[in-house]
Amino acid sequence: MNATERANDLRRRARHLRRLADAIETSPVMRLDRHGDVDTWRGPRPDLCRATLARNQHQLHAAADDLREHAWRLDQQAEELEALARAGT
Repeated sequence: MNATERANDLRRRARHLRRLADAIETSPVMRLDRHGDVDTWRGPRPDLCRATLARNQHQLHAAADDLREHAWRLDQQAEELEALARAGT
């Protein structure tokens, strides 16, 4: 695989990671907190349920951010590969 093909592969992977991050953040689970209040939860500890949901949503947002950061790094690697290929020709 030459440098241009490798750069294109890295960009394709970066796009896939960004789509995955978008899918995570637009998932219905990310809107559950909007539909619940103290009366929504069953059981003796509704505050714990809300706190757990908030923590899990935060973890999902962080995972999406990590995917986007990794995608950015892949794009940077693609740029470097293409720059090296241009410099070598």
